[in-house]
Amino acid sequence: MNLKPKTDSITVQNEILKTTQGLIFKVGGLTLDAALFPAGIVKAGTPVSLKTSPADGRAKPWADADTGTPYVTTHDVKVEAGADTVVGGFEEAYFNKNKVTLSAAFLTAAGSRYKVR
Repeated sequence: MNLKPKTDSITVQNEILKTTQGLIFKVGGLTLDAALFPAGIVKAGTPVSLKTSPADGRAKPWADADTGTPYVTTHDVKVEAGADTVVGGFEEAYFNKNKVTLSAAFLTAAGSRYKVR
């Protein structure tokens, strides 16, 4: 019998989805351009877009004037200076409006792929 219990602290990210119904992941994930993201943690639910100039397949932080394909990151990821990082991306999803910040321009550019409830 163990009379000296051990406690561990567990940290988890916030649940950004409203429901998993209709959820589709992007195959292959997204490569974040380390030069365009600040070093540190990129949170789940961050809006990004694929770069169009140069069109190298890497993602950058979303700006309302972007013309690249918009995506939303699926989980928290650590970005280190000079090292591109791969993160999962949602192709389609229902998001909790209290947990993500997606601009009207982002939702318009994404079409019917993302719903905020």
